[in-house]
Amino acid sequence: MLAGALLATAGLPVARAGEGDAGRLREFTPDRPDKTDGPFTIDRGHVQVETDIVTHNRDFYNDDGTRRHESAFMAPNIRIGVWDRAEIDIIAPAYTTIGLSERDGGHTRLHGWSDMTVRSKINLWGNDGEGTTALGLIPFLKLPTAATAFGNGSFEGGLGVPFAIRLGGDWDLGTQTTVALNRNAVGIGYDPDFAFSVSLSHPVMDILNAYVELYGERQTGPDAATIATLDLGITYQVTPNFSVDGGVNIGLSKAADDVNPFLGFTVRF
Repeated sequence: MLAGALLATAGLPVARAGEGDAGRLREFTPDRPDKTDGPFTIDRGHVQVETDIVTHNRDFYNDDGTRRHESAFMAPNIRIGVWDRAEIDIIAPAYTTIGLSERDGGHTRLHGWSDMTVRSKINLWGNDGEGTTALGLIPFLKLPTAATAFGNGSFEGGLGVPFAIRLGGDWDLGTQTTVALNRNAVGIGYDPDFAFSVSLSHPVMDILNAYVELYGERQTGPDAATIATLDLGITYQVTPNFSVDGGVNIGLSKAADDVNPFLGFTVRF
């Protein structure tokens, strides 16, 4: 998910419009690759595509002895600027493969498409880099488009609140608080889930930016669990409107995946 606040606050070079455009575009601020979204929106009339090329999850230390490998390919977040301070996002389904190994030696392989999410991002202040802080709102709705093995068949949604601070000395801090209503495991209702992340970034060179992030999620209801990860990554800005990134998310709690390496890119039109 989640997707990257600190790269949104990373202080990368200001992206200028192409020769056919008048004026100047905002700073190039992808929401990926970390899980903390940025509060900044896409310029009106422009589109930004942010996607994993591949992401792989490995989870071997489960109480039931199950070992799981999961790979997902190309789940683009298509961000469309519709107003100076608002955008519409469409997070398309990813093609996913899952391999399960049981304690008794049984093996299962599954493949199919994940759910789709639609959301909006609204910037409350700081969209054009004025001041040292920025705040946004991200209401979202998950659509149950996935096959049975890859989703729970339910509509789910919530609200994220991303916040960015320029700390000085080329350090940037991003946080996000998210509240979601998710269908519980027994399927008889919805329970609130709470997530919080904090991400710290700093340029390595003019075109490289590195971040470290802590992410925590507390689920409620009969299937309650706590997910915590340490996330590390880097972005290479190839052009003012194109970047590639990679990183790894490391599980800190039993319910989290053990390790999740990924590779992706962002392009703005």
